[in-house]
Amino acid sequence: MNMAKQKKIQNANMLKGSPVRLVIEFSIPLVFGNIFQQMYYIVDAVIVGKFISIQALAAVNSCSWLTWLLNAVARDFSNTVSILASYSVGEKDSEKLKKIVGNACSIAIGLAVLLTFLTEYNREGIFRLFQVQDDIIRMTREYFSVVLLGIPFVLIYHVAAALLRAAGNSKITFYAVSISTVINIVLDLLFVVGFGWGVKGGALATVIAQFVAMLITVWPLGKSEMFTTDLSYWKLDKRLMGQMFSLWLPMFVNSAVISAGGSFVSRNVNVVGPFFTAGISSATKIFTMLESVIMAIQTGLSVFIGQNLGADKIERIKKGQCQIVRFALALSLLLNLVVQGWAPQLASLFLSRSDPLYVQTLHVAVTDIRVLTLGMFIMAPMYLYRIGIQTLGHPRYPMYAGFLQLVARVVSVSLLPSFIGEYAYYLATILAWCVTLPIVVIPFYQSVHLLERGKDT
Repeated sequence: MNMAKQKKIQNANMLKGSPVRLVIEFSIPLVFGNIFQQMYYIVDAVIVGKFISIQALAAVNSCSWLTWLLNAVARDFSNTVSILASYSVGEKDSEKLKKIVGNACSIAIGLAVLLTFLTEYNREGIFRLFQVQDDIIRMTREYFSVVLLGIPFVLIYHVAAALLRAAGNSKITFYAVSISTVINIVLDLLFVVGFGWGVKGGALATVIAQFVAMLITVWPLGKSEMFTTDLSYWKLDKRLMGQMFSLWLPMFVNSAVISAGGSFVSRNVNVVGPFFTAGISSATKIFTMLESVIMAIQTGLSVFIGQNLGADKIERIKKGQCQIVRFALALSLLLNLVVQGWAPQLASLFLSRSDPLYVQTLHVAVTDIRVLTLGMFIMAPMYLYRIGIQTLGHPRYPMYAGFLQLVARVVSVSLLPSFIGEYAYYLATILAWCVTLPIVVIPFYQSVHLLERGKDT
């Protein structure tokens, strides 16, 4: 490969300087990028809820945990690739990095095809699983028949973005999602409001925006030093695949288990009625924006730990982890102060005042968003320690935590409604986070301690 013709990607060096400052600087573009990425689905929900009906909003979100799982598959695989790539960056092993990139691209293409086929083939069974009500199932079919076409674009985007981030470039992701979000908003208004295409129009706008984001992200990756068209690097390497799947499989199991717990809650929510589904979904959309801020910090922390682990700087990892968790807790307090006061205004963005179900739906949405936001004090450290232990090479602990989350959600929704009524649905997620936290915190410090001892001997 002619290296002189390759465009260099500016790497973020996480090996020196304040860990908090480095992670924040790295994460700021990701924060906005994640927020813009969530806008795909938020814009769909706002326009559908405002210009069609609350029933349409419920239809769009009735199988939201399926969408979450598909995105989680892409995110978990991209996290795996990012972890391995960041090791190579820290070790300054360019040949291994190229092989990781090539193998990741091959697997991503195959995985995209497989996920699209499996989801489309089992679509009707999925609707029955989520107990989608008869009065909204037609719109649910229309929406998901189009949304599923975007699965390959989402997966390839996530992998390309993860590789760029591992090399220290988080700005390209921001550019990609910013541009694609604007496109999504414009097309949503055009297709739904202008052309009157209903929920199918909202779905089509999202898929087109996802395609644009993929193109913008793939282009600089193809120009970078880590990418090569030499197919020998794309040939699947058994050892490397073993490393990838040993990291990715527990993450996937964790996400699948969390999705199963969320799906169980969703089944029970859908049975209550469209107003409850729409209210919970509106609150979830708002909270996802807050969650995306923590997830951006989580990504920056993963790169920080990966590079320092590759450079054998264990003490710096331990100190950096503590500092970043404290920063995330302070940020959670700030976000709570904003959201608790503005919850009614935020929830009403998704609803039309003229809709007969407006009052009921607004009550559910406001209550849920306030409860979920309080849970950030548990969620933030849980997310950061979870990525910490994953990056240190122990993904089985998050997998164990995922099973506990499943149990917590099932117990909450099955037993608590008879005691605390609707609050059982609001508290299910927070209880799941609570049981998860020690499962990822304790092993993190145990692993760091073992690495320190190994370094001393």
